[in-house]
Amino acid sequence: MSDGKLDDIKSLLEDIKGLLLVANQDKLDDMKQKLLKPGSIENQVYELCDGTNTAQDIATKIQKSTDYTNAVISNLRRKGLVRTLEIEGKRITVQIF
Repeated sequence: MSDGKLDDIKSLLEDIKGLLLVANQDKLDDMKQKLLKPGSIENQVYELCDGTNTAQDIATKIQKSTDYTNAVISNLRRKGLVRTLEIEGKRITVQIF
């Protein structure tokens, strides 16, 4: 399959994902409320998973060790809330929704 076709498929899937997110925003917000207690470390880390911060950056901001922060990120990943990407040689974590 050509790169152009793969790009088209990726774009279409992103559009579908966007529609599903908009259509189910209330349910997603309710689920996030259940999974992320306000003021909790998990919630703080989740909010910092904005696509610009590395685990070390997040650890510094929440004043915890990198190992602890990585464990929290791992829990968020298992819950399906975040994913880790490598961008420009840095491992960053982004919110899935």
